[in-house]
Amino acid sequence: MPCDFEDTLESWYVKVTYGMAGDEEWEDEEDEESRAPAAGAEIGHLILWRLRDYTGDNRWEAADAESGDLEVIAAAVLGPSGREGYNAAFEKAVNHPAGDLLILDRVSLDRAWRGFGLGPILAAEALRRLSGGCCAVAAYPAMGEYPEDREQVTEAYRRQAKKKIAALWESIGFQPFRRGVWLLDTSLRQPEELMLARCSELHALSADFLGLGLSRGGPVDAEAGGGVSVGPLTI
Repeated sequence: MPCDFEDTLESWYVKVTYGMAGDEEWEDEEDEESRAPAAGAEIGHLILWRLRDYTGDNRWEAADAESGDLEVIAAAVLGPSGREGYNAAFEKAVNHPAGDLLILDRVSLDRAWRGFGLGPILAAEALRRLSGGCCAVAAYPAMGEYPEDREQVTEAYRRQAKKKIAALWESIGFQPFRRGVWLLDTSLRQPEELMLARCSELHALSADFLGLGLSRGGPVDAEAGGGVSVGPLTI
């Protein structure tokens, strides 16, 4: 992003790893039949942005300079000047509309790890750690990947894909706002309870991987064990 906006738009790259490198708990015995990745191997990532308040910069310009999706979010929540304050719709939707805005931009998992509900769980874990001092979290559900046959991507296909993605974010406390943007009010108890529930599911899922392995097509054989953890947060 332009250096002019580095104090206004802060990026976070959250690495999802298969255990932690060097931790014996995650080190499987050598087995040619095992499909488990090496301990500490990256199996996915999340990208988030913190749009800071009261920096003196035009926050809409900062978001627009980075990507179209961030611009859509900024335009939906900010006041006319783009420099400070949120618009009336945001102030009505959020209990305490003052402070930074955290943006959940992308959640990506390797194909073998999809279909187990990990996306929302990992997002909830990241938001729990990074949303301190933010009055809300925003997301703009959109397709991140396309099928090989691009002719399949009709308008109906796009609507269905967005609907499925939105349902995942709703499971951790996001609510529809405007212009396709969803918001999570960090002051409410319900999103916190949903986040904690998803985090508990993550720990339970990791325990299942360690004890039983994965039997739905993932990269872990039943005898190999394994698990998923949120690795270091890397800017």
